[in-house]
Parts: sequence; structure tokens; C-alpha cells
Amino acid sequence: MGYATRDLCKRVFAQSFTTATDPTLTQKGSLINFGTSLKGNVITDEILDQHIALADEYINSILSSMYSTPLREISDVEFELVVDIDPYNTDVVIMSPNANVFVPGDVIVLTNGFLNERRTVSDVANGTTLIVNEPFLVDFAAAESRLLRVKFPDPVPGASARLCVASLFDRYFSSMSGTEKNEYGKGLRNQARVMLTNILNGRTVLHGQTRISSRFANPTLLGRYALPNTDQDSTRDIPEM
Repeated sequence: MGYATRDLCKRVFAQSFTTATDPTLTQKGSLINFGTSLKGNVITDEILDQHIALADEYINSILSSMYSTPLREISDVEFELVVDIDPYNTDVVIMSPNANVFVPGDVIVLTNGFLNERRTVSDVANGTTLIVNEPFLVDFAAAESRLLRVKFPDPVPGASARLCVASLFDRYFSSMSGTEKNEYGKGLRNQARVMLTNILNGRTVLHGQTRISSRFANPTLLGRYALPNTDQDSTRDIPEM
């Protein structure tokens, strides 16, 4: 799994490029389709994974001067269960009415201290209930189990998804209209560049990661890297892509 999930990349795609009208049809047809079979004008999951990997390689090369790469997943939220997970109930009901912090595509881990299972959120039914992509194989008692959401630290997943989608736009859509880069793709690259520049300049700290310096051996320290000396006209800003 890369820094960005497939679902996150799909949500980044411009809505105007998800449907198109064919003159020979009386209804809208799909222009971008995510599936498992390669057809004409279809972006498969395999192609999407390739572009996510390319985006991750670029991010790793940028951040390798400050952090040990590849980055590690972290658990950013933890909840208690209200209902046992068993063959009669596969929905995840959490104690706090804060299920709205989850979105479809989030990766969760259920653990009882000995066994754990990893699933993807497919839907958020209400403020306390999550629906997962497939049933759990292990029974989890609510009193002994907890729910964790695991992800790479923000804003890395968002930057990876934007770079991935920008690459796909350049490959599949700009070639149809001309040699110029797609404007939406340019905007996505600029957004990703700002996110990564904030990390390099110390304005954004990636918690739970190993920093490249003995001073930052503890990943929870909030120390800040020295910023460039403005007198020397140096900068950590990433050049426009």
C-alpha cells in the first residue's frame, strides 16, 4: 500500500472528468472508470497503483534529507467498541459519536491485544457505526477490543494523491487535447508542492517518524530544523514541477 489509497485518489479526480456525453448516446457515459479489466479509456487499479508508487518515490526523495524514508504508518485515533464483533454482527459500533472523522477508504485495525484484523471502511452509517469492506474472521469482544485508524501522517497522503492524479491527467487527457499540461493537474501539483515545502521548512512536523539527526532520535520531539539564512538568499522551497 502506498501513501495514498485508491479511494483517496478517486476522490481527488475532478468531477467534470467523471462523466461525458457521447453524441451517439442519449445518456451520459463513463469517461473515467476504475476497474480490474483494461479497456479503451479505462484506468485500472493496477495503473492507479503504478502512479501512486511514482508519486511516493518523488515524496521520499524530497523528504529523505529530513526523515527516514519510506515513512511509517501511525495510529491517529483510537475508539472503544460498544457491540461485540461476531458472525451475527459485522458492523463496527464505537463508543464515541465521532464516526464522522472516518471517510470511505480509511484503513482501520481491530485488536484485542493478541489478534488483530485490518479492514477498509466502505461506508459510515451514522455517528457511531462503520461498515467495512468484508466481514471479520475473528470474534472481538467489545470489553477487550479497541479500534485504531492507521494512516501515514498528514499531509503526505494528500500530497501523494494529488501527484498521482496530476500524472494521470497528463498521461491520459492532455495528450488528447494538446501538448500543454492540464490546468487541473497543474493546480494539484502546486497544492502538493506547498504541502511538501511546509514540511521542509519546519512548519509541518510528521509525528511518529524518524528524523535524520541524533538530536531528533525521539520522533515525538517538537524541535524545528534550522531554516535557511535569508541573507544568503537560500531556500528550501520546491521548484515548480
